[in-house]
Amino acid sequence: MTIDNNQLLGKTITHGNSSLRNFTLALNDGNGLSLEAVDQAGDPTIGASLVKAADLPPLNEAVCSVDWSWICGSTVKQISCSDKIVRLQLDPAGPLAVSVAVWQGSPFLSFQPFRPTKK
Repeated sequence: MTIDNNQLLGKTITHGNSSLRNFTLALNDGNGLSLEAVDQAGDPTIGASLVKAADLPPLNEAVCSVDWSWICGSTVKQISCSDKIVRLQLDPAGPLAVSVAVWQGSPFLSFQPFRPTKK
């Protein structure tokens, strides 16, 4: 997975959305980040793409609805990516890690934290 960090650094998050297999961030420059849990022959990985924010998929799985409003308005200060985890440092929201795992044979994304940390 390769993401051009220069297209994300310094950008402000305007909207976040997630489902069991996807996580999307809309950015203030009209672009967006799309992360997807992918099954690579039984080995889960994270697929990532930078797209126009208008092309981000609508995500509406009620079973895992998360309120991402707490990251909106944060700026992407740092990002590191591997096949299994994407780490974002957001200001002022703090760190956010998106990782991939398998449950009942299907890949899914998990988030740490999935809500604001208590200060």
